[in-house]
Amino acid sequence: MTTNALAVYEQMGSLKLAAEALHASGYFSDVKGVAQAMVKVMAGAEIGLPPFASMTGIHIVQGKPVIGANLIATLVKNDARYDYRIVKGDATACVLDWYENGARVGQSEFTMAEAQAAGLTNKPVWKQYPSDMLFARALTRGARRFAPGIFGGSPIYTPEEIGTDVGHDDAIIDGVFTAQPQSQPTPAQSTQNGNGNGHMAPVPKDEAMIHDVEAREFIPAVAVLLQTDEETVKAWFRANGVTSVPKTSADRVRAYKNIRDALKDAPADGFFDEGQPELVVVPAEAVNGAYND
Repeated sequence: MTTNALAVYEQMGSLKLAAEALHASGYFSDVKGVAQAMVKVMAGAEIGLPPFASMTGIHIVQGKPVIGANLIATLVKNDARYDYRIVKGDATACVLDWYENGARVGQSEFTMAEAQAAGLTNKPVWKQYPSDMLFARALTRGARRFAPGIFGGSPIYTPEEIGTDVGHDDAIIDGVFTAQPQSQPTPAQSTQNGNGNGHMAPVPKDEAMIHDVEAREFIPAVAVLLQTDEETVKAWFRANGVTSVPKTSADRVRAYKNIRDALKDAPADGFFDEGQPELVVVPAEAVNGAYND
């Protein structure tokens, strides 16, 4: 078992909370339950991805985790060992040079002639975005051959390996999965976003997710969305005089928005004080004043 895989099992509790919160949002149509969300989150964790990136970039197709070209490109560029350079990229072919530890180790390519032979060019996405689709195929082929370390030994599949395909934006366009019904608008959407013309402005996904989680899941959900740890979230609240989780959904959304905006520009060692009491969830009737902007 790889080092990453061992680390995943050591943090199983945190990953489970993240999977539950992300599944509860209703924004991931290829996930039918918490168990499938957990598969995506664990598969991503084993190759170094945070939970939200795993949910958006890994798809469950025919019972297998599938990773798209955009995410593979990110994994390659984020790994100091590997790199690639585009030698040719147009509507006829994509050619990539591959490097490991600074040395060129090989070349991968995918041509329109190969796409035609494989029966791919009759698909709308290949007609609309030929150069993007050629790049995706050349990239996944090269990653398998010349940068296998990015997958960490995990059983991650590329779309072509299971006979499916993705769009130029990595959305599944030719695969089998059961989609969930679209979630109904939350109270936050119906009460906070009217524009005066009878239309509803869209609520950002992260804010809608925070609105839907229960109080006990608030801190883990914030940590997942901001790609930080729970102690950092608690420390920010303590530094701002908040000693309990806000009791209403609307107040939790406001609290999340404030910490989200504050952490954008906060220094690494920030403004957190040591030795203050833990942030705890208290009964609603015991809260003297919810969080306010």
